[in-house]
Amino acid sequence: MTKILEAKERNVNEIIISYTPSQSIKRGGIYYYMPYNNLPKERVMQIYSFVINKRKEENIGQRKLARLVEKEFNINIHENTISNWIYSNKIPFGNEKTQFKSLSKPAKEELHYLYIKEKLSAQRIAQKYKVSTAILINWLRFYNIPIRTHKESMNTSIIKEELSQKKLKKPTKRFNKIIPEKAYIFGVLCGDAHINKMSIRFEIRRDKDFIEEFSKCFEIVYGLKYNYHYYEKRNSYVLYISSKIICSDLLKEGDFRTFVWRIPKDILESKNELIISSFLRGFYDSEGSASKYCISASSSNNEGIKEVSLLLEKLGIKNKIIQTKRKHYVVNITGKERIKLFKERIGFTIKRKMERIEI
Repeated sequence: MTKILEAKERNVNEIIISYTPSQSIKRGGIYYYMPYNNLPKERVMQIYSFVINKRKEENIGQRKLARLVEKEFNINIHENTISNWIYSNKIPFGNEKTQFKSLSKPAKEELHYLYIKEKLSAQRIAQKYKVSTAILINWLRFYNIPIRTHKESMNTSIIKEELSQKKLKKPTKRFNKIIPEKAYIFGVLCGDAHINKMSIRFEIRRDKDFIEEFSKCFEIVYGLKYNYHYYEKRNSYVLYISSKIICSDLLKEGDFRTFVWRIPKDILESKNELIISSFLRGFYDSEGSASKYCISASSSNNEGIKEVSLLLEKLGIKNKIIQTKRKHYVVNITGKERIKLFKERIGFTIKRKMERIEI
């Protein structure tokens, strides 16, 4: 394996590149590459041709070939070298144009700017110059540039951002279009779920079928599976989604706080009945109640309820909005035929609610 060894305490701006110690000699603390034990190139190529020809003629492996070389040339060539010749098509001296190139140290001012001013990590700077991190640190020491401690390195803004990005779960699916599952998510956000720039939290005291549906929709839309858990202290089920990307995507459609939420424009103006019904099912799973005689959904948000009423009308479901004494706004669906139409075109994910409208 190739090793990169830097000359220490030498006032020259270069790196000596060597290969294995068996192919190098040490002078003044520096390893110098001595290919094939310093055999003349012509001799090595002669042995190489001999090996390749024998391989073609007799189809023998590296061990037998090494013995034949020793017998024919009185020279010991390692089996690994012969293996590289016959199996990996490595040609002796094939990389000699590049293997002896030296690399110059950058100027002190350049390293100081990158490491101190820009606060780039030693690893990132090393990648820039195509050297090992150890070499880069030795350069910094050579110029007496103070090396950051591990704690100091972890506290730089760049490292914090890099760590944050590594932890970020990125969606595996394209999510820019409104599909039924995404419409359902918006319906729940207008109802029970809470969202901010960093996370989504959804908690219910029963109805596992509801929280399972909500979780499944995120997997279908974003390709990421989020599991809910039982919260014993409150006897509830909780789904917590921590994703800046997902939150940003959903919040670009509007604000979903209780008094200000609105139905996303792409849903409100949609002519796709499946998109409309999916949103309404999410909203009614959250805020709806059902009986044989009436299906209701309520909110403190008058404008939002008006938009829900409008979507119901688009599906041919007549409804009426009333205001309670506590300034809640309720959209009611009454009448056997209208309730039947709601069941057929929207329905509930929640089984217990669906059973109440079995007519």
